[in-house]
Amino acid sequence: PFDDPALITAQIEVDKVNAAGGILGRPVQIVNIDTETKPDKYAGIATELLSKGAKVLMVTCDYDISVGASQVAEEKNVLNVAPCVGDPIYGPNGGLKIGFSMGTGTPAEAAIMAEFAASKGWKKAVAFKDTSIKYTQNQCDIFTKRFTELGGTVEQQTFAQGDNSVAEQVSKISAAKPDVVANCSYPPTGALAAKALRDGGYAGPIVSGFGMDGAFWLDGVPNLSNYFVVTYASVFGDDPDPAVKDLLAAFKAKTGKDAATGGLVTGASVIQAIKVAAERAQSLDGDKLAAEFEKFAGEKFTAGPTTYTAKLHINVDRPMRVLDIENGKHTFVANLTAQKVDVAR
Repeated sequence: PFDDPALITAQIEVDKVNAAGGILGRPVQIVNIDTETKPDKYAGIATELLSKGAKVLMVTCDYDISVGASQVAEEKNVLNVAPCVGDPIYGPNGGLKIGFSMGTGTPAEAAIMAEFAASKGWKKAVAFKDTSIKYTQNQCDIFTKRFTELGGTVEQQTFAQGDNSVAEQVSKISAAKPDVVANCSYPPTGALAAKALRDGGYAGPIVSGFGMDGAFWLDGVPNLSNYFVVTYASVFGDDPDPAVKDLLAAFKAKTGKDAATGGLVTGASVIQAIKVAAERAQSLDGDKLAAEFEKFAGEKFTAGPTTYTAKLHINVDRPMRVLDIENGKHTFVANLTAQKVDVAR
């Protein structure tokens, strides 16, 4: 639900680019290999692709998993781009001089979660943290810091992907009587946590980030309500951006189905960014493309205004959508930009 939509829209954008003459007068081809989310396979697959002449490497949307491939690309001076990695470590902070994420950084996403919660007047929160990956760990930690700065208090409970039960944690959450719970996770266990909260008697608001976007997990939590998600775009027909609506229509025309998550906008934007950078650099060399990426300042792509600096290779100044789930149905609520993001730029 996260990589596939981005891959499909990248191909949609490639088709448009090729119809207009390609990049630097050359047609673009996407070669896709399923890594099966096995980190030990990434470096070998990256080596294989680069040996066959790949000029840019797109990697999966989690730094912990994709970094092996990115490091291989760095050694070969090949630009490596993740559609939606959120950790600021993807870039110079993690030793990737020519690695970028088209994603909106977790520091911004989690700050929006906290600021939205505070704007509702909620004062007492529980951070329900999935400890499986850095994205979800950072999400709850940043939410906690920002919510506290805004005058709230935060308690914490933890779980991990694969846990069969979170009943003990939910019992403690219900007893704490919070105004809001931040569910920092992704399916399937993030869905289990949402269901457990409702089954355990907590009926208050829950807020999550991109990891809990989409409706594909809602069958396990019938008639879920009072649940808010911060994400890239609404795939439910009410996104405010006409370019997003056009991309959603193209996605459905190509696949025969609706996109699973709003992260689909990042795949098309990766191709848009590569084309802009290549035409400005008149080169596909990794270091030259990276130099152009670092000049992007509010560059307009379908994912939203895109900005990179020499220090920061993810986005933290983009607006994100807030969606409300009521009776199992998503509705667009707001388009918010983080008021404060604690990250070096």
